[in-house]
Amino acid sequence: MADTTPTSKAFWEGLTPSVSSGLASVAEAGRAALDRLPVPTRRSERWKYSPLTAMLAQPLNSPEAPHGIPEDVHVQPIPGLDAYRVVLVNGHVVTEACDFPVAEGVICMPLFQALDEGRLQGGDADWSGYHEREWVGALHAAHAQDGVYLELEEGVTLDRPLLVHHHVTGSNVAVCPRHRIVMGDQSSAEVLVWHSSSSEATGMVNALLEGHVGRGARLGLDKVQNEQGKIFHLAHEHVTQASDSTFRVHSMTVQGHWVRNELNVAQKGRGAHTIMHGVYLPKDQEHVDNHTTMDHTVPNCTSSELYKGILYDRSTGVFNGKVFVRQEAQQTNAYQQNANIVADQGASINAKPELEIYADDVKCSHGCTVGQFDDEALFYLKSRGIGERAARALMVQAFIGDVLAGMGSEEVAAEVETLLSERHGWM
Repeated sequence: MADTTPTSKAFWEGLTPSVSSGLASVAEAGRAALDRLPVPTRRSERWKYSPLTAMLAQPLNSPEAPHGIPEDVHVQPIPGLDAYRVVLVNGHVVTEACDFPVAEGVICMPLFQALDEGRLQGGDADWSGYHEREWVGALHAAHAQDGVYLELEEGVTLDRPLLVHHHVTGSNVAVCPRHRIVMGDQSSAEVLVWHSSSSEATGMVNALLEGHVGRGARLGLDKVQNEQGKIFHLAHEHVTQASDSTFRVHSMTVQGHWVRNELNVAQKGRGAHTIMHGVYLPKDQEHVDNHTTMDHTVPNCTSSELYKGILYDRSTGVFNGKVFVRQEAQQTNAYQQNANIVADQGASINAKPELEIYADDVKCSHGCTVGQFDDEALFYLKSRGIGERAARALMVQAFIGDVLAGMGSEEVAAEVETLLSERHGWM
């Protein structure tokens, strides 16, 4: 039976329903599922270390669309990056701050506009079915806001990255952006999703991104979370891949009060390749949870997953990575690794890498390490005249350097490293 306590009901009943007619059926199903699905608690294995009790304690509100660009929004948060850009404030597209790509074979517009034009019809309105499986997904569907629709026709390459900048401002706000990416066969694109918020912001971000990578296509996705204030950030990405496609995703949590990232990738065609990398460096009492699912459903596919975390002060972390190899998925090559450094005694990490293999002709490996900074390496650096703070900075940069190096552009990787350096005093 669903958790329908007065506290949880008061939390979501005051929110504005989704206003898009194109999402009407999904929103209706989401509202029905809110009463059917259980609210995540510690009794649920998937939410054992990330209960939503604190988020549900206070009712939220649906913010209205902003008038113009708020002063604390940096339209270009990455110095030197030449990119198309879409700016959303509290889940609403700010058209005057946007630079949508205009090119033959490229369709990019606000999601609501795409729905109004009938670009998503019938059962195609929701590929992931997230709202039918998870209370958090139902909450998103019932109150879904605007987002970005990107479609590339066959053989088209987007000439510049697309920067989707989300900014949250205000008190006790509920922000539910929704995106859709459709990559035609043999197409290619780089997309950067950048999350920021004002220092006084409080509330919830409940974001959904769905993508399909066509035959021989390539999609690179960098997601950077750099949110001040006290935001509960729930993110769900669901991507399907056709034959010979490549999907690369880097999830970088620079700063966030409470973060839950859920990444689901399903390979539906032979020869698909997936790269799933992530970095998280929480401090103070921040919480970062990464749940990933890599689903190999067909033969001759590969995947590589690498997540690295350093936990400071009294922060907490979760890594739960699942790799499924279905019976038909022979000759799969899957790699998964999670490495963590617990920098302070008050910090903790709960890590659970998992493999479920139902095929017999595969190469699969997974591993997990949890440790502290190497005292011998630290002593060696200090003996060469390097101060302790600088020595620790060098060790951190070496630890996460291979993940940063795989991002879509040098400018984004450099800005992430700069933000981490400023935040943790490496400068």
